[in-house]
Amino acid sequence: MNDKKIFHISSDFDLIKKPVWLDNFRQKYDKPYRYHITLKTSTYFDDKNFENLKADMENIAKKYGKIPIVFDELFINHSLKGGCIMIKAKSNEELTGFQKEISNKFSKYGAHTTDEYEKFERNFEPHITIARHLTPEQLENAKHELKKDLFCEALIETLSLTTVKNDLFEEWSNPQNRLHYKLQNK
Repeated sequence: MNDKKIFHISSDFDLIKKPVWLDNFRQKYDKPYRYHITLKTSTYFDDKNFENLKADMENIAKKYGKIPIVFDELFINHSLKGGCIMIKAKSNEELTGFQKEISNKFSKYGAHTTDEYEKFERNFEPHITIARHLTPEQLENAKHELKKDLFCEALIETLSLTTVKNDLFEEWSNPQNRLHYKLQNK
């Protein structure tokens, strides 16, 4: 019996400020994920370590308070799954330190599911994805629909630990596979 699962750590949030066009654009070109920042990319772990994983999440959440973040720079990336459009965050030392601590602390649980995820995590560039898995034609259409106003604001208040057996959208988006930890330090 295989006890290996996959975990992912992110912070889900609502945007406090955003351009009026953004939600319609995202609905057209993205899957219905909540806005989030990925802090620890998909990593294998042994299910027998689940309680330790949860305890480490609680300890991190107690250590940090809310983190404000601003997004304002367009970034287009090409991955194995297709074109991706993101809005990058302004430099934020608090967020970068937070992510590095999470990455280091949770690396002990296992290897990343792909080399691409490991590289992304090491070269952390916080962003929100507004379009993903686009064909070249879809990417060109989306570029023409983008507006100049990209400014968004958010407040990171929670951490989310998602665990799945299979790397499938249906499992990642299932609320039963997700635990939330409120950042507590004031």
